[in-house]
Amino acid sequence: MSLHDSGVVSRQLRSRRSGPKLAGKRSERRRNQIVRAAVRLFSEKGYYPTTMADIADAAKVSKGLIYVYFNDKNDVLFYALRFVLDMYDSYVTPTLDQNPLAMLQMALRGLCRLVNDHIQEHMLAYRSSKDLTPPQRLEIKTGELKIARLFRACIESCVHNRTMNPMNIEVMVYQFVMFGHTWALKNWVFRDKCTLDEYAAAGEQHLIAPFLTPKGKRLFEPLRIEAS
Repeated sequence: MSLHDSGVVSRQLRSRRSGPKLAGKRSERRRNQIVRAAVRLFSEKGYYPTTMADIADAAKVSKGLIYVYFNDKNDVLFYALRFVLDMYDSYVTPTLDQNPLAMLQMALRGLCRLVNDHIQEHMLAYRSSKDLTPPQRLEIKTGELKIARLFRACIESCVHNRTMNPMNIEVMVYQFVMFGHTWALKNWVFRDKCTLDEYAAAGEQHLIAPFLTPKGKRLFEPLRIEAS
């Protein structure tokens, strides 16, 4: 698919997204109320067994009202997954003087916090993204690639300024992404063994510390202490 084709798909999706159907904080609260109920049902019952009537009952709204905000059940699922990906920027807020190593730490901890706040949605992304339409899947992948690009840029900068040793950057990028997602996928294991901060710190020790140069170790130690 060409960049032009991707742009066309993106514009088509924006024109039919559920978000702009109604404006205002009250509408946004109602929409999120419906989505939270749907996500819970999709997680507990599965995507296909869940009906729009089930969602309406769980959200305590009329079935007709759901169609004011969403085209169909597929649209609800798409909105939930896209909404979470769109939130990542708010979890990672770099400053202009942020060094790449600090930004890499922030990117990892931000992803872990996002996953922790939206565990069910991340579980759904693995279980049910196949039920999206091809254009919807493309947009979800685009959102995931945006997160991956941030990790790639941080790692490349760390290697360039000699705070981290050279590595297979493409492989490492997705080690970071998967580490964040694993907090959701294996939460039933980790939630009784460590806190989210302890989990993120362990990620730093496995994904960052082994690749630090002497310069990187000097810079990273204060960051690690501050985050602990």
